[in-house]
Amino acid sequence: MTEAARRRTRARIRLIKIQWLLILALIVALIISFVTRPSASVPDEPESSPVRVEAPEPITETAAPELTPSPTPASTPIPTDSGETGFDFSQVDNPLATPVAVNPIDMPTPTPTPAPNYAYETYKNDSMGISFDIPYTWLLNPATNQETTIQFVEPKSERMEVDGYQTRLTVEKFSAGLSQTASDARTRLESVITELGGMFTTFKTGEIASASIGGANGYYCYYSATYNDGTKDYSMRGRLVVVAHDKDLFQVRLTAPSAWYSYYNHVYRQLRSSFKFL
Repeated sequence: MTEAARRRTRARIRLIKIQWLLILALIVALIISFVTRPSASVPDEPESSPVRVEAPEPITETAAPELTPSPTPASTPIPTDSGETGFDFSQVDNPLATPVAVNPIDMPTPTPTPAPNYAYETYKNDSMGISFDIPYTWLLNPATNQETTIQFVEPKSERMEVDGYQTRLTVEKFSAGLSQTASDARTRLESVITELGGMFTTFKTGEIASASIGGANGYYCYYSATYNDGTKDYSMRGRLVVVAHDKDLFQVRLTAPSAWYSYYNHVYRQLRSSFKFL
């Protein structure tokens, strides 16, 4: 090999060495660059304040109140003049007093009243030939002639006004001997109005209108009045009815304290719906 060839060979070897050195240096530089490169910082999560969770209050169940039904009053026979027990006059104010009349137009504004809660029994009078329902606690006044007149009086213990007029229901029979008509009933009604008008401090009537009880026809009117028993005045309202049946006239009269008339009027409605001629 010539000297020139040897030189070229040595030059190529040096060039190869230099190339490898450059490659090695590049590799080292890449490694150093990768190792020393700053890593992407991940922001720290903020510390979260612990949430306070309160335990729910325990639920206390309350038992529903028990409902107690109102007791139904026991049926009691209608008190009568038996001759043994007699009639309790301590329960009656002026048992023979005649009721007073009032005009509905002149009535004061009615006070709301509770619904009546009467229990009724059927009263039968063979002498008068009639039957009708009456509150079973009301007292039958034995001082009346029960062949022509009957009167029921509310016990003092039950009346709506402690010191008020004692409500009463009166039924009378008038025998004429001749067949009676509704016109005769009206004549009798007008006569009774005149009689009552002279017995009380004040007395007014409403308009007269036709009425029917137990299938018998006649007439009625409302009335209002004041009555003085010597110690105080009583304000009253009532209804007066006269009907004709065969040869007889029958008069029905309900009198009650003015402020409570609408309450006691239920007694009249029950009588009218149950009234029968025997």
